[in-house]
Amino acid sequence: MRVHRGYERLVVDHLRKNGIPMHLAQPARVRAFARACGYQAKTGPRDAQVLSRFGSVFQEHDAGTRPPEPELEELRDLLSRRRQLVEQRVQELGRVDKVVSLTVAESINRHIAWLEAEIEVLDREYQEKVQSCPTLAQRAELYRTVPGVGNLTAAILVAHLPELGLLDAKALASLVGVAPWSRDSGQKKGQRAIRGGRSVVRRALYICSWSVIRVSGPLRNYYQGLRQRGKPGKVALVAVMRKLLLHLSAVARRGTPWVQEIA
Repeated sequence: MRVHRGYERLVVDHLRKNGIPMHLAQPARVRAFARACGYQAKTGPRDAQVLSRFGSVFQEHDAGTRPPEPELEELRDLLSRRRQLVEQRVQELGRVDKVVSLTVAESINRHIAWLEAEIEVLDREYQEKVQSCPTLAQRAELYRTVPGVGNLTAAILVAHLPELGLLDAKALASLVGVAPWSRDSGQKKGQRAIRGGRSVVRRALYICSWSVIRVSGPLRNYYQGLRQRGKPGKVALVAVMRKLLLHLSAVARRGTPWVQEIA
């Protein structure tokens, strides 16, 4: 059920202009729903029927999921391109120490220099994009008041998590992928683990959490308390990620800057 992106934008714009309600659904979930209904074949009419049934069944469950606003599309593209270049830079840095040829090493270094210059350009462009829209700039400014959140993380939250402040704690944690999934069967209690969700946001929260637990503050105390109670390091860090996510959601819901907790 993949739709060409250009055509998808035309459809979304048409529905938005005419005030028609929209629902953003993951293609994998829709296809799994079709198989659960016993529909193995895939045709245009069948897809329309499946989408209609999917929307009626999950309308209330996914009420907080909505198509992205138009101003977020370009910001997501800029951040995605920046992420691609950063990954290429990491790969090139790993290659430069392994080559024997001086010519190849110089080629890799030139490419690294070009990548760093392009990343700097994209850093300016995504920040300018955020500042060009008053709504996005206000959200980013609020997020930056939370400890550990910088310009890049704030932009990622604005672009990839517009549901901040709209969903409850459990739904938000599940959406991002920091909620532990149960693996129980009868009397057996399996080990919980996180999976799924929006990996871009989860990676940003992971980096922020490493920053906040290195400096004195409530989140560092929270992390150390979990470790003293015997929680593994990764489990404690994921708990800090969830706590940080709740702080951000509270800031977005209230529309006021973060206030440091008084111990």
